[in-house]
Amino acid sequence: MSEVRDDKALSDEEGEAKEKKRRHRLSRRSSVIKPKVWIGKTGVSTAFVGQLKRQLKSDKLVKVKVQKGISGTQEMERISREVAFATDSSLVDVRGRTFTLYKKGAKKTIGY
Repeated sequence: MSEVRDDKALSDEEGEAKEKKRRHRLSRRSSVIKPKVWIGKTGVSTAFVGQLKRQLKSDKLVKVKVQKGISGTQEMERISREVAFATDSSLVDVRGRTFTLYKKGAKKTIGY
């Protein structure tokens, strides 16, 4: 006997598959770009967040590197999540002392 699925279950699965594919594409793109922003000894400041927001607005995919002095394994996870939350972006990839953020651009509307 075959199992019947409702339309909502199918659409949720399709949405998850699309999201997984999008994250994979972004992760592959992030592996070839170089860091554009560095977090120094001062840590995550308001000036840093402002600069990163401007970078995300223009490039949408930005790689951030953290100096050795302030990074540890758990510290990197905390820093990357904190920065993603502060910039309202998605965390794509974390590798060592480097992480990549993605922020979807605003839709442009034409008004007359």
